[in-house]
Amino acid sequence: MDEYLAHFRVLENALADCEHLLLHFRGPVCDLSVRPVTAVTARLRELLAGQGVPLPPAIRAASDPYALLRFILAACPGLAARAEAEICQQEILAAAAARPSPGLRTLLDGPASVSIIGDVCPAAIKGYLARLYRHHMDRVRLIIGRLGADPALLEPTPIPILQAAQLLGVPPAACAVVASTPDSIRAARQADARAIGYARTAAARDQLTAASTDSMTELAGAAYSTEQRRQYDRRHPGAPSFRAAATGAWGARSREPATSDEEP
Repeated sequence: MDEYLAHFRVLENALADCEHLLLHFRGPVCDLSVRPVTAVTARLRELLAGQGVPLPPAIRAASDPYALLRFILAACPGLAARAEAEICQQEILAAAAARPSPGLRTLLDGPASVSIIGDVCPAAIKGYLARLYRHHMDRVRLIIGRLGADPALLEPTPIPILQAAQLLGVPPAACAVVASTPDSIRAARQADARAIGYARTAAARDQLTAASTDSMTELAGAAYSTEQRRQYDRRHPGAPSFRAAATGAWGARSREPATSDEEP
């Protein structure tokens, strides 16, 4: 068995007992690290300065607006609603310019049940999907984003995973969470869900989990192959299981260079 096929089978095995894919919005769905989001840090610091709140050195130097939001929610809850509104506004702007993760449309066209989770406001997620995937909106089962200024809903947290499982009517173990940060992988495991890493470089994937990918097309292939095996097992109860014949075709396709096929 060559190295790539062994990797593909690890991905298949991660999906073997899972009925639903939960994709984190930031990373697996799109790159939201664009300039409008980081610009909000100055406004958040202005809010704190107006209240005379002393800032720890780490917060003064922070370029991540979510670090500032987390600090505000803990240290100055009276500003929580205003801070969350600022973040929301910038997330919507950022989502309007965010770069898509190549292959997501292929995943949505496949057999997998897909939901999107994360600590981004739902309006930004819905606006992004309407911009690039307006013909696939009905393929997204759930959108669970950040509702209100609750620090418990900021990543990393297992809460969106548990909420999704409850709404889907399955135990968390029936869900596979696709995430791009080690903290989010740990949160998936805390929820007792499967964890699949998503990263575009080998070094980043090595920091996540053995079941990792750099391609939504590859993930779509693993989901398709897994579903083929399930259908075979349902039609032939008690018979030896098999590796779907499509594995080779999908594996070959997902070795192709990733390109962005996500334009409307």
